Amino acid sequence: MGYYSKRKKQPPRKPLSHHRESPPPSSPSVVTTTIIFQTMPGPFSFLSRKKPTSLPFKDYYENWFNTLKNTLLPLLHQSLSSPSPSLLPFRRDLLLQHFLFYYDSLDQAAAVDVSQILFPSWRNSLETPFLFLGDLHPYLFTNLLRSFIDAANNNKTQNPESLDKPYQVLTAWINPPEKLILRIEQIECGLRLMVPPLISRVRKVQAAFIRKVAEKWDSNEGFKKKGTREAVKAEMEEMLDVLMGANRLRRSVIIEIVNAANVYQGALFLEGLAQFLVGFKDTALVGEFRRCKMMMMMDINGGGTHWGF
Repeated sequence: MGYYSKRKKQPPRKPLSHHRESPPPSSPSVVTTTIIFQTMPGPFSFLSRKKPTSLPFKDYYENWFNTLKNTLLPLLHQSLSSPSPSLLPFRRDLLLQHFLFYYDSLDQAAAVDVSQILFPSWRNSLETPFLFLGDLHPYLFTNLLRSFIDAANNNKTQNPESLDKPYQVLTAWINPPEKLILRIEQIECGLRLMVPPLISRVRKVQAAFIRKVAEKWDSNEGFKKKGTREAVKAEMEEMLDVLMGANRLRRSVIIEIVNAANVYQGALFLEGLAQFLVGFKDTALVGEFRRCKMMMMMDINGGGTHWGF
C-alpha cells in the first residue's frame, strides 16, 4: 500500500530523548522518555483547552537536534566507514526512529498550540525557505535523494576523503537498480497528488477566517470578541488537522525511501538528511546569509540595484 494511502490509526510513539546502544542489531535497547510539551504564549494560546505543561517544544527540538548531531550521526558515519557492516542496520534504524519520533512529538506539540508550530521560533532565516506547514517540505526528501544519485553518476573523479570507505558505500548510488528509480517516481507522483490539496485547504481556512472576522467586526465589542474567538478556534482546529496531514506525509516519504533502498543507500540517505539539518546551524553560513540579505536590502532601499540595461 503506497505512502499516500490512508494510514491506520496507531498509538503514538514516545519521543526519543536518549539512546543506549546495544551491539545485537536484532534486539536494540533504546531508552525513551515521555515528553510533555509547553509552548510559549502565542497569539491564540488563550484558546487552548490544555493545561500548561513542562517542556517548551523549542527546548525539546534543541535536545533532539543535539542528539542527532552529537550521538546518532557520528555513530552512523562510523558504521559507514567501517569494513564491518554488522552494526549498520541497527544504527540506520536508530536514526530513522529519531526522525519519526520527532514528527510524532511535533504533532503532540501542535495539539497544545498549533500557531507555535506553524511559525517556529527555533528555525533560523536560512531554514525558513525550506519550510512547509511548520517543517521541511516533503519535496526536499526526494530532491535530496535524487541529488545523491545524480552526483554519484555525473562525477567522474573520486573524493579523496571517501577513499577509505567500503566499496558498497562508494558505489551505493552508482547505476541504481530500476526498481529504486521506479519507486522514487511513484513517491514523487504521490507528492504531486497530496501537496496541492494541503495548500488548498490552508487557503480555504484563511479565507473562512477572514470572512468570519469581517462579518462580526461591525458588531458591538462583546459580539466582536466572541466572533473573533470563535473564528480563531475554528481556524486552529482546521490548521491542526492540515499540519498533522503534512507530518503524516513527511513520515511516509522518509519511510518509503528507506524501505525502497538497500541498507547502505538507506543509511546514506538518512546521513545526508541529518547533515542537511546540521548545516543549517553553521554559524558562519548563517552569518554570511544574513550579511548578503542585509546588503540586498540596502541596495533595494538605496536604489543601488543595477540591472545592466
